[in-house]
Parts: sequence; C-alpha cells; structure tokens
Amino acid sequence: MPFRLIHLLGMVAIGSLVLGLPTYFWIGDRQQVLRFLYPAQALLTMPTLSCSSGAPVWLKSASRFALRDNSSPSGQLAHVEANGTLHECHYGWRGTPLLSERITNDSRFRYASMTKALTADAVLRQVRAGNLALSERLLERLHLNGKIGDARLKAITVEHLLRHSSGFDRLRSEDPMVIRKVKPWCPYTATPLTSVNLDFAPGERYAYSNLNYCLLAMVLERTSGLPFRLLMEREYRLRARGIRFIDGPYLADEVRYDFRNSGFYGADYWRYFDFQALSSSAGLSGSASAFASLWATLRDERGFAVEHAAAEEICEPDRLRGCYGYGVFSYREPASALTLQVQPGFLYGSPSVLLLDNYGGVTVWVGNGVRRNGSSTDSMTQLLYRKLSAYYASRMLQ
Repeated sequence: MPFRLIHLLGMVAIGSLVLGLPTYFWIGDRQQVLRFLYPAQALLTMPTLSCSSGAPVWLKSASRFALRDNSSPSGQLAHVEANGTLHECHYGWRGTPLLSERITNDSRFRYASMTKALTADAVLRQVRAGNLALSERLLERLHLNGKIGDARLKAITVEHLLRHSSGFDRLRSEDPMVIRKVKPWCPYTATPLTSVNLDFAPGERYAYSNLNYCLLAMVLERTSGLPFRLLMEREYRLRARGIRFIDGPYLADEVRYDFRNSGFYGADYWRYFDFQALSSSAGLSGSASAFASLWATLRDERGFAVEHAAAEEICEPDRLRGCYGYGVFSYREPASALTLQVQPGFLYGSPSVLLLDNYGGVTVWVGNGVRRNGSSTDSMTQLLYRKLSAYYASRMLQ
C-alpha cells in the first residue's frame, strides 16, 4: 500500500477519533461535557468582567470567585455604601457565550427568595402603620374559626411566619408551594390550612418555609385590601426601578440560565410551578443594582426594619441560618465586628443573595447557574463576609 494512502487513512482515523469521541459523549451525556468544559468557559468569560468607576478592589475579586467557583457564567454584584454610593460589577453573556450581547448592569435576573426580604419589609410597614400586630394570630386574621385539625395552628402569629418558626418544615413535610404540576392552595384559599399538621410547635425552632411567606401575602391582602402585587408596586414603585414580577416564562430582557449542574430540572422548569402563588416568596426579578439601590432607600437612622427582631433563645448567630429575624437570618463570625442580615435565594438556575450589614451597607449578588458541589449562596455569603469584614476594617484604620 503506497505510503501516501497509508498516511491519508491514518489522518482520517485520527480525525474520526478526535471528532467522534466528543460527539459520542455530547450525544450520550451533554451535561457532563458542559460540566467538563466549564473551567475553559469561565476563563474565556473572565475578560467580560467590568466594574463601575471607583469600585473597591474586593468587588472585582468577589466577582471573579463567583464566575470561577459557582458555575454561574453570567452574574452581577452590587454594593451600596452607607452614604448611598453604588458600586457594581457584571460579567458574562446574556445568551449563548460569544454569540449574544454581554451582560450589563441592567440585565435582568430572577431574584428567587430574595423576594422574601421585601415581603417582610411590607409586613413591617403595616405593623408600623398600626394596621397589623406581630402578635396577631394567623387564623384570626384569616377568619378561620371553625374546626382545626392541629390545635397548635391556633398559636401561629405573624411574627412566627416572619421568622420561619411557625411549625412548617419543608425537610419533614412536602413544600406545598413547589410540588411539581400541583397548584398550591395558598394564596387562593385558606381553608386547607385547617387540616394541616405542623412539624413542630410554633416558636420551638426555625425551619425555612415558602408557605410562611405565601401566608404572609394573604395577611397583607386582607390587611391592605389590595392584591399582593399591586400592594408591592404601590409601596416600592417596582417598575420604575426596573423590578418586575415573573409569571413563569422568561422575560425578553432576562439572561439565559445554565442548568448543567441542576440535575432534575432544565430550562422549562417554570412550566411546572405557579408563579402567581410564588409572588411573595420567589416572584421578583431585576438587576443586582436595582435591588441593592431599593434596599438602600429602606435604611433609616435606625438601620433596616428587618434587622430589628429581638434575640430569641433558639438563636445561634454564629451559624449560617442559625438565627432568623424578620425574613433575613443573622450571621456573624466569631471575634468579628461585622454582622450580616442575609436573605439567600435559589430558584432552579437562579442563585442570589442579599446582605445587609451593620455598617449600613447593602450587597446583592445574582447569578445564572448552579454550583456543582454545595450551595452557591452559602459559598458566596461566606466569601462576601470575609471581603466586607476586611474592607470595613481597612477603612477604620484610615
């Protein structure tokens, strides 16, 4: 066989192997290929990282960490100083990498459970106005006076709902707000509540629950006489800030979300849930800068209303999620002067975290992917804690 023919056949075989193996794995397990390629994608995305003029160095390094560690190929990080100065960084592409426009500081992300913090603030506004009391019983406000299956339900107060200590525990009982293809009864009717069995006595401990915040939306509607979304628009002028409620399908100016590490759900996850029902617990969307700026306007001479919850015996402030206040949980690392009020968010491809600090600052991160190992929001919360702690310590030395 002539040498040239042997050489040609060899090149064809090598080419088939080079092209065929990736094709084989792409067809067999596309998500695994995408996970394998993520470090290269992150490296190619890094040049898109852009920060506002005068942004502190830690903001840019934290953004690099988010891109590298959290498998979120697009994201935004915003910080508002106590004096009102806004700094922000953003990175990535709004759609397919290299084939669409870059992320800007105005690009839209789903806020997921960061929404709960604003719902909590709306409840506290009604309390300050004298229209509602933290000690008010839930069943009385919802006018449920008939037969109750679990007598402990009668003890649930507005404050229990705010602080995730009402007795609902989604790790023990199924979360009725996010059961696949099942329309939740809340916020459309309160009657099924009478047959619910609590997982623990109200006030006994903390357990995060979406149902708590749906019930708070029902309380707000009965207190204000307005549908929840209209009340929130009236109170916070959301649309003027570029913040909108989502109804499931992606909005035209939203980023594309990355589901390579999400497991069960993909880009069509929204088809299986009721986003009208999720309005008060995971319904808002917008940019990191928009949400941070909104929270900066909610700070007064006493700080943020959601951080003024009294300490409870069940509180563990040095542990993540160990001490819930009004919606947010308090976090302080040992021997540190920095205390954060934290509201993390996660909604299938939409990680986020809101941080309110005791120096008057507001920090918001939003991403569009799922961390492969562990919680995206926990890793970002702990990193941002260290960055903010060092930042404030250095300013005190100046």
